[in-house]
Amino acid sequence: MLRDVPRLGPKNANSSVFDFLKTYLYALYTRVLQASDIKVQTLHAMGSINYPVMSMPKAVFQTESGLAKIANSYVYALVSYAGADYYINLIRMNHEMRGLVHELVVSGISDASKRPDILRDLLIHGAINNSLYKGRILRVVEAPGMSDDENPVGIEVEIVKDIKQSNLEDVFLPKAVSRELRRFMECAVRYDELGTALRYLLSGPPGTAKTMVVRSIAKACEGKVTVILASGGDSRLNKLFSFASIFKPAILCIDDIDLVVGDRHNMAFKSVLGTFLQKLDGFLGNHLFVLATTNDKRSVDMAASRPGRFDQIIDMGALEPRNYLDLVKRRTQDPELLALFGDMEVLALLREKNIVGAFLANLVKQADISKKTNGKAGLSKKELLAIINRSHRGFYEEPSKGNIGFAGRGGEQDELDQKEAELEAETVALEAEFGGSDHPRHN
Repeated sequence: MLRDVPRLGPKNANSSVFDFLKTYLYALYTRVLQASDIKVQTLHAMGSINYPVMSMPKAVFQTESGLAKIANSYVYALVSYAGADYYINLIRMNHEMRGLVHELVVSGISDASKRPDILRDLLIHGAINNSLYKGRILRVVEAPGMSDDENPVGIEVEIVKDIKQSNLEDVFLPKAVSRELRRFMECAVRYDELGTALRYLLSGPPGTAKTMVVRSIAKACEGKVTVILASGGDSRLNKLFSFASIFKPAILCIDDIDLVVGDRHNMAFKSVLGTFLQKLDGFLGNHLFVLATTNDKRSVDMAASRPGRFDQIIDMGALEPRNYLDLVKRRTQDPELLALFGDMEVLALLREKNIVGAFLANLVKQADISKKTNGKAGLSKKELLAIINRSHRGFYEEPSKGNIGFAGRGGEQDELDQKEAELEAETVALEAEFGGSDHPRHN
């Protein structure tokens, strides 16, 4: 007569946890990791149901610490826990109705094996906390065409090993903004103590250091918090939130969030917007931090950006004039360029343009190139002023409509013609200084 044993029915696991479990069992079996009450006595695997041959698990990737990624779709272990024996089955298979599924089955096989549910939860907890991704900075590999559901099948991530702009101190920010961002980081790093997750939206035009801030926060939290970097072009919000919620704590960073949760009247946004609102409400008070960016907070649906769904909306504005020279010094050590950018007339023009940091960094680059290629020694203040004006027109000013087609002339067109004439005069003057047609750009 067969003895009744405690058995848990199949528990669906998302694909990431499934892979973490295989890695964890292999690490316990090979003694790379140790758990106080859990011992893996035997470990076998099978590659395919069509080729049912048992073998040792196939490790396809192994870190220096010994953690390995296991390729097999079927893994079977005999585990001892708290004086009792259990069978652990990990099964990845194509279900006729549900598609690709990942199942974890825990079965007791001795008289003392009373609580397989406790062992299951311990294994999942240990697998996540000892995973290859725990405490790392991860970049989501985009696949916008993938279907979206709660189970993050198809979410691929890569570990970011060298992230640029590692210090928040390197970003020129108002004190109030810097203080808020540091509070965000502190709550993430001290989550076990504080127990409060935050959601911030960074809003500002291109070039206002939003991406640099995200990178700096990610780097500061590395090793203590799992950071997931995603793009607003990826609409798989269910998958992104489901994957991020595996880790505790975690920061989900979504760049250009307005690309997926824009105006609700746009049919393309409706379903994804509903998912986003549901996730923000569902994760209220949870362990998942959200750090999103947008070029304009008005382009994010009001329901998504209201208080309660985001804790703070931080406006990222133009670079403060007192920081102009500091940024220039980080971009060049050329004494001539430093002197030119420190000139009062140049600084006054930069203040007038109300420039952003990325624009100033590009100006330094353009000035350096002009100095090296203008066919003469040095760069004059007049030339630098011309570069500033020309760059600002190119990036921020509307093009002249009078240059397109043969529209009728009028007062507005006369004004545009006058501006064009002034630009032409400026170009002629510069060419005269460069030596006319002998300048290298004419050759």
